Amino acid sequence: MIFLRNFIFGVISAFIILIGILAYRQNIFQPESLPYDDEQAGLDEQVVINFSHVVAENTPKGLAATRFAELVNKKSGGKVIVYIHPNGVLYNDSNELEALQNGNVQMIAPSISNMTNKLPSWQLFDLPFLFKDDEQVAAALTGQLSESLLEELDSLHIKGLTFWSSGFKQIAANTPIVNIEDFEGLRIRTMPSNMLKQQYEIMHAIPITTPFTDIYEELDSMQIAAQENTISNLFSKGYHKTHANITLSNHGILSYAVMINEGFWEELDTETQQIITDSLAEMSEWQHELAIELNEENLHKLENNKEVSLYTMNEEETLKWQQAVRPIYDVYAQRYKKYMKLLLNDLEVQNNK
Repeated sequence: MIFLRNFIFGVISAFIILIGILAYRQNIFQPESLPYDDEQAGLDEQVVINFSHVVAENTPKGLAATRFAELVNKKSGGKVIVYIHPNGVLYNDSNELEALQNGNVQMIAPSISNMTNKLPSWQLFDLPFLFKDDEQVAAALTGQLSESLLEELDSLHIKGLTFWSSGFKQIAANTPIVNIEDFEGLRIRTMPSNMLKQQYEIMHAIPITTPFTDIYEELDSMQIAAQENTISNLFSKGYHKTHANITLSNHGILSYAVMINEGFWEELDTETQQIITDSLAEMSEWQHELAIELNEENLHKLENNKEVSLYTMNEEETLKWQQAVRPIYDVYAQRYKKYMKLLLNDLEVQNNK
């Protein structure tokens, strides 16, 4: 029995050795015998950035994200790939920040208003009637104030890159809003900014905070009767079909902070970091102009839509609105004097150009 077992073991061992010799002679284990696929070259060095946002592709933010991805790809020679995930398909504006911090995505561009719970000083941009025109908005989003605000993201372990504009906000509602009294009891959707809530509470409206991606649900359940938003967002999402009474108030701005996961950023080499910052700098002026053009283009389409009614508050009603929210200025201008000073300096520089 022992002899038989040894015999079988010897046969198996000899067979294994024979296979090994044949494999060696045929270079089966030699890496150079593998066919070379030049399409795989450099894949180990490729950098992938997942960029999540909540709006449609044909909006100022959506188009800017696409342009950014194209520039980065071109400047890096395909080494850096940016995948854009629009319309909240990955995360909505209530959980995208956490996703960024956890490294589930590498980049996001939330509205400034959605960041104010974490960074209260960012509420400065939510002050009603703070800017009179798009030139002032551009100056504030690209000047000393923007640099100081982006630096505050360090406390959240996030790298702040730049700000993008989406233009001025208007009021869209079920019924016409032409007088300040029309806000009485109005259930209006806002972003989660105390500044925004306070300005509507002053006018006896009822601010309802809900993620941008949930507005349709709120409309269907009739939980909101109005919203504040840019023309491009109202048009691209079709909100004008329900909130067909639009007041061109220009009472506030909608802007976005482009940011990247800090740990991911620090792992990038200097060249890749420079490609990202250069791409954003190159498209900065283009992005602001895009927001203006797109809002004007969409407004023209709404003007030709017989189902939509457009209104403009006269000077008297606008002044009443401004006077009503004046107490907010008295509080926040004192609380954030440093940033107010930076803002005034940015606007002065813009005026002197």
